[in-house]
Amino acid sequence: MNMSTYGEKAYAFLEKLSFPRTSGSGEEHRAAQMIMDEIKSFGLEPRLEPFEVKWNEPTMATFSVTAPVQKEFTVTGLINAQDTPAGGCDAEFYYMRLIDEANLRKAKGKFILVNERPSEEDYKKLVEAKVAGMLWMSGTSRDTYENSDLDTWRFRASYEKHGKMPGFTIRMIDAMELLRLKPEKVHFELHTKEFVGTSHNVVTVVPGTDLADEAIAVGGHYDSTEFSYGSWDNGAGTVQVMGLLEHLAKNPPRRTVKCICFGSEEIGLEGSKAFLKAHPEDQEKLLCMINLDVGGNLLGNAMAVVTGTTGAEEYVKGILREGGISAKFRAGVMSSDCAVFSDYGIPSISFGNMTPRNGGYMHTRYDNMDMIDADVLGEEVETLIYVAGRLTQAEVFPIQREISKEMQEQIIKYFGAGLSQTEKRRNEKK
Repeated sequence: MNMSTYGEKAYAFLEKLSFPRTSGSGEEHRAAQMIMDEIKSFGLEPRLEPFEVKWNEPTMATFSVTAPVQKEFTVTGLINAQDTPAGGCDAEFYYMRLIDEANLRKAKGKFILVNERPSEEDYKKLVEAKVAGMLWMSGTSRDTYENSDLDTWRFRASYEKHGKMPGFTIRMIDAMELLRLKPEKVHFELHTKEFVGTSHNVVTVVPGTDLADEAIAVGGHYDSTEFSYGSWDNGAGTVQVMGLLEHLAKNPPRRTVKCICFGSEEIGLEGSKAFLKAHPEDQEKLLCMINLDVGGNLLGNAMAVVTGTTGAEEYVKGILREGGISAKFRAGVMSSDCAVFSDYGIPSISFGNMTPRNGGYMHTRYDNMDMIDADVLGEEVETLIYVAGRLTQAEVFPIQREISKEMQEQIIKYFGAGLSQTEKRRNEKK
């Protein structure tokens, strides 16, 4: 099968898969079934592995200026935020342009607007400053109500451990209007309820031939964020995995390949966490993980991120050069499912397609098929087949199963102190 055929087939299936499919929803389950059926058409036997997802979902969120004028604004509550008492709260307002020592002193006890989602370290400072609540901005300053959606963002587990507070999202265009009112006091109310749902991983194992006891994992998430059609992020990665499976069905690998289409990546890498929890043997035995996240975009360049050792980095650089594959390379931690595998000590290689500034609209209604090109998808499938082939067919596995100390530090920082398997293993050795 040639490149154009891979691209055409990937594009055709991605068109069908391009609809909002958020964690735990019926649409996410429908997408999983579609993926299952397509893989079965290759003569393979995928399985659906369910896992539980839960969070505190906002049921009511209001925000208004009460002085010097009165005006209500449309907001959404943040998932996993702290409820207010019935009837809401009143507080002084402060626009915190920068989270630094001077502004933290001024923000104590006040309700704040911040320019962007704070880092975990900055969030901890806000909790310690006992801010009354916070407001994040969504969208751009040039949006209109007709061309924008108001996202429902969330507090991650690494944030919650420092304490909870009421949190809201507001459109940036509304934030500008809010600031023009010179607000002094605000009123806000937030109520949540626990949501418990079921998400799924689609797992397909292609047994190896003479080296079947050795295995690698290949995966990409298929869920999307609210409002997004998820064509770029990450339907494109999903169809790349399926392209590899179609190839492997006709060309058995020497090493076993475990392909996983992950659910619920967008809410905190829950699919990859669930997979490794359900397969403890893979925590210790998988030699490497290849991850596909964002792809197929007409505008942009290939990206490769390696988490492992210097030797792994040099190996990946070398085979990309040898194969004539252009990619912007870096060593580090990719914010995707591969990070969970590397947290268990499994080296990872992540491929993506990063657009120029304003060339891609991740997590918005503009992540749709308008961005996608069949030839780009075809090239990405070919790259995956090539790299997976080098790893599965090698006489001796070419990447050391080790994560350097520098990378370990990055992993611990990424997941947050006390939440990393890497940190847990370190403590057990002491």
